[in-house]
Amino acid sequence: MSILFLNKKFNPIDLSFVIDTDLLHLDVREVEEKHFFCKGDKGRLTIYVPCGTRFDVGEFQPWFRNVVREALRREAKLIFPERLKAWSERTGLNYKRLAIKSTSSKWGSYSSLGNINLSLYLLLLSSRYVDYTICHELCHSKEMNHGPRFWSLLDSLIGDNARQRGREMNKIVRTWYDEADPRYLLVTNK
Repeated sequence: MSILFLNKKFNPIDLSFVIDTDLLHLDVREVEEKHFFCKGDKGRLTIYVPCGTRFDVGEFQPWFRNVVREALRREAKLIFPERLKAWSERTGLNYKRLAIKSTSSKWGSYSSLGNINLSLYLLLLSSRYVDYTICHELCHSKEMNHGPRFWSLLDSLIGDNARQRGREMNKIVRTWYDEADPRYLLVTNK
């Protein structure tokens, strides 16, 4: 079974689905139980499904994508606050509050009140991109625009061409689309 979106068939989230980055390993396994459940420690999570689960019936895929999203949210709440705090302390750039969102149009944002929002979908990427996004948003505490001083500050924090790293993130998502990877449907909230 595949999922049709934008006239393209996407692979379903099923027993072969794995997120495997340096921050998170999430997989799906069958279990001799009657109920779905998640189990794991920070950075390692398994979604257990009853044996014989039909991944191809009715509204199962949209429901199961929401299960995966909630698992990502749980992990993001464990991982992002400590990473943000560490980067803030390391750089001297401050923020007031962190919120984890399921935004599909932005990886993160920084408000004029000093609040940072991070997309839970960052956990689909490696720490290289999570840290880039965190530093990007922290730099807005000094520069609320994307002018030359902003990019210079961000380059000084992450040690390479920051703009290129942002382009790499978007290329990864395009690759998920091209390869009909179900992570694309997660990120686009479909």
